[in-house]
Order: sequence, then structure tokens, then C-alpha cells
Amino acid sequence: MSSSVSVFDGIVLGLVQGLTEFLPVSSSGHLVLVRDYFAIGHVPLLFDVLLHVATLCVIVYHYRVMVLRLLMAAFRFVGKRSRPGDAEDVRLIAVVLGATILTVAVALTIRIGGLDNESRRSVSLSMLITAFLLATTAWAGKVVRPTETYTWLQMLVTGIAQGFGTLAGISRSGITLTASLWSGMKRERAGEYTFILSIPAVLGALVLTLADDRVPQVSVGFLPTFLGCVAAFLTGLLALQLLLWMVKNARLWYFSFYLAALGLFGLFVKV
Repeated sequence: MSSSVSVFDGIVLGLVQGLTEFLPVSSSGHLVLVRDYFAIGHVPLLFDVLLHVATLCVIVYHYRVMVLRLLMAAFRFVGKRSRPGDAEDVRLIAVVLGATILTVAVALTIRIGGLDNESRRSVSLSMLITAFLLATTAWAGKVVRPTETYTWLQMLVTGIAQGFGTLAGISRSGITLTASLWSGMKRERAGEYTFILSIPAVLGALVLTLADDRVPQVSVGFLPTFLGCVAAFLTGLLALQLLLWMVKNARLWYFSFYLAALGLFGLFVKV
């Protein structure tokens, strides 16, 4: 079976993915709405995952120094040659691994329970939930005292939250950032942690998609996929910089107005 994704469709979907993967507005939800409103035909799941891989490359590129530092700390820990300065990095790795396991457990529960609905109504309602969560971040720093290190409570809260971020309309970055702030992470640290945590999640989604026999065998055109991924990468670089600035300056709640408007639009306006 051949893909119905044209070059125009690929570029549009790539731009939407790049802009919305990092901004806390739900990339999957926007992709559903864009496909609906632009009457874009069937989009292979593999194409969708490859767009996520393109934005994953943005994270690895932006945090390349931190990623390399964590990898080296992990290798030294395994080889029992850890340095005194590796303790916090090893703790972060342990928290990320634990949170990832929790994310997988929640995501599988959602999938088995058939709760991963991608209808416009479901996505719109999920966007309203995300809007509410983002609005609460305005008070997180005033209610919760930030910790100086990563905690197991943060692992538990953020891992479960990221699992719910697999629902279309629930922003993965938005719900994970909200959980990070409310569990006591400093704002700059919450931004770093959220996107480091997304690396195993996106890689896992790619592996599961490629190994899933239920995924239709649809060939994805090279040019639409390539241009879509380039568009996602370039716009993702800009979006990530914007989000990190907004996290640092406690401006995440700004996005709640946009998501509330879009969610209400999706519920009550048909085009």
C-alpha cells in the first residue's frame, strides 16, 4: 500500500510537528486537527514517528554536551570508575530510567484500555485539560519549595505524567514540565529534565512501532518524509529556544489561553 502523504502534506505536518513538539500545546493533537481541517488523507504511523525522531534530533543537538556527560558518567559507573562529580549525573540517570519505566506502564495501560482516542472531540477535551495544567504553573514556585537534587518523588510524578502525555491533545512537554515544577524542580532544571526524559520515550515509541505487526505496511514517500523531517527539525530548534525562555521566566501559563481557545474551537466549530 502506498502513502497518501504528498510533498505539501509532509511539509505542513513537519512544520506543525516542529512548532508544537516543544511548545506545550500537544504536537499529536495539532497533527490530528491539521489532518482534519486540511482534509489530509491517511498518514502512516511510521511517518508520524519519523517526525518525532526529527524533533528528537533537536533535543540531542541542543543538549549534546549534557547527553555526552551523562553517557560518560554511565560508562564510568558501569565500569566502577566513577568520579566524585558523577554522583548527581548518576542520580539523574536513575531517575530518568525509573520515570521511563513508569511512562511505559501508563502508556500500555492506556493503550490496552482503548483510551487512546484521536477523534477531534477527544483531542479538544484533552487540550482543555492541558490548558488547565499549564495555568497552574503560575503558582507552582510559590507553593512548592524547589529541591537542590533530583528526588524519587519527582521520578514517580513525572514518569506517570509523561505516560498520560501519550494521549493526543495532552502535551507531553506541558504535562511533564507541570509535574516537574509541582514536584519541586527548579525551572531551569525542569526544562532540561523534561527533554532528557523524552529521549528514551521517543526511541521506545520508534522501536515499538517498527516491531508492531498491527501497523499497516504502508510505504512512505522519501521526498515528503525528508522535507517533513527537515521542516520539523528547523522549526523545532526555534520552538525549543522559545519554550526554555518561557520556562525560565515563568511564562508557561501563557499557552493556556491558546489551548483553551483551540480546544473550545475544536469542540464547537466545524469547518
